[in-house]
Amino acid sequence: MTLTERFWIANILATLLFATCASAADPTVTVLNGTYEGLYLPSFDQDVFLGIPYAQNTGGQNRFRIPQSLNTTWNGTRAAKEYGNACPDFTPVADGVYGMSENCLSINIVKPASLAPEQKVPVLVWIHGGSYQVGTSALPNYNLTYLVQRSVEIGKPIIAASINYRKGGWGMMYSVEIQGSGNTNLALRDMRKGLAWVQENIGAFGGDAGNVTIWGESAGSFAIGQLLMSYGGRTDGLFHRSIQESGSAATAWYNGSDWYQPIYNKIVNQTNCTDWPDTLECLRTIPYETISQFVDSSKVEGPGWYPTVDGDVIPNYPTELLRSGRFAHIPHLYGTNTDEGTDNAPVGVINTDEELYAYLFGSTGYDFPPSVVQEIMRLYPDDPTVGIPLNTGSERFADRGYQYKRIAAIVGDVFYHAPRLDDARWYSKYSPTYIYRFNTRPWLNNTNATYTDLTGSLAPDYKGVQHFSEVAFVYGNPVFVGPWPEYQALSKQMSAQWIHFVNGGDPNAEGLPKWPKYSDSTKGLNLVIQATGRGQNGSFVEEDTYRLEGREYLTKWARRRHV
Repeated sequence: MTLTERFWIANILATLLFATCASAADPTVTVLNGTYEGLYLPSFDQDVFLGIPYAQNTGGQNRFRIPQSLNTTWNGTRAAKEYGNACPDFTPVADGVYGMSENCLSINIVKPASLAPEQKVPVLVWIHGGSYQVGTSALPNYNLTYLVQRSVEIGKPIIAASINYRKGGWGMMYSVEIQGSGNTNLALRDMRKGLAWVQENIGAFGGDAGNVTIWGESAGSFAIGQLLMSYGGRTDGLFHRSIQESGSAATAWYNGSDWYQPIYNKIVNQTNCTDWPDTLECLRTIPYETISQFVDSSKVEGPGWYPTVDGDVIPNYPTELLRSGRFAHIPHLYGTNTDEGTDNAPVGVINTDEELYAYLFGSTGYDFPPSVVQEIMRLYPDDPTVGIPLNTGSERFADRGYQYKRIAAIVGDVFYHAPRLDDARWYSKYSPTYIYRFNTRPWLNNTNATYTDLTGSLAPDYKGVQHFSEVAFVYGNPVFVGPWPEYQALSKQMSAQWIHFVNGGDPNAEGLPKWPKYSDSTKGLNLVIQATGRGQNGSFVEEDTYRLEGREYLTKWARRRHV
């Protein structure tokens, strides 16, 4: 994410603190372990509880170990008024405004203050993105107050929560030692532990533990797909609906010990653990300040750490689990943005057919044989009028590479549009599935914008409707939606659709665009979500046939990417 997070976090924190100044009494809630005091926000009429631990500290003997349940209780009241520490990553300035440490497994809860004592409302749990390497629930883009406020406005109140989980090597370290100890895929185990905490405690906040929707974007959406497939589709009653924005379980890599073992061995050497009989035990004794410089995704070759096929949490490759129906058969809302590939396209290096071939053949994570690379190039010709960003005509944005639009179309389909096509076809065989294509370029604020002075502009032409574009519209935070009435109207539409889905598994309601199920046509149906105004005519339904031959071919060869 390229926005200046620190500024916006300070901005929103100031708003929250101002809102609490008028509070006569802050709310309390008693969960299994004890009582917490949160914040009352009079301007939203909401109770907010921040930074509540859902598992033990992951440092020391809990490092590289499955999340451990909380095992203490207390008398009196503890404060839950500030976001918890971010889990460790290599962007402490952006992610560590509220601290960064291994004591990071926490949950934030935003609820309407007006809920009746016996009222139980649906629960929405957000899992943040960040390529599985960075990010935290405390980023201002993920401020849940406006979405909860919108739920009350439309008479469908919800409770919204967000969690932190271990990222990078802290959450996805892998080796024969890790596999042998059973401590694989810790990021996903953290998420399930957070969801288990919700099951045990959300009733105290007024939430319905039997009506939980899991929701994520980018790596958070990868995670939702992986949670759907965990243990071959076993939900254990932890969640009941899913929302995926721009990411599939088949987007990420699933490298094995042949890839990760040398990385693990290098960390063992760097920390002088080589001579220990149990190197994993040794790594748990190394001070955080020492080991953190080596467990750093920015210093690892290739894409970094991702979940692995461990035969346990993830019993097989996602493409195989899909085909065997081994995923949670629950309602799904799922989509991608028109120009996803502009965030993944290499800049300034793809100018010729030869350079494109070399990139597709030699880059980490593809593993396509020469004949497949040649066929991909045929299916995605060097024709800027059909490249990405879409609908930009013959413009090439040549300063980003003469064939920038061509490679943007390919990588966008490899990682997002083709996996989404495959997922939708299989999901919809078993459950109501609603698919969107988001098609409105976002408004980008500048570093001087405030809540009362929103100044900014459209995202650059070469980015188009880029990755992450839809998030602001769903969350409804005016700092990120922008001042234009047509964008504010689109935000109200989308937030209402998401809220209706959370309430009843169906995004349709009076006054909203008709959203058909994907399975209502043999070719699949998408709702193209876009603004009314600024050259756009509002949302409409399309058959899921764009770049179909290319997406189906990439789906056929996805298994060679080890997904």
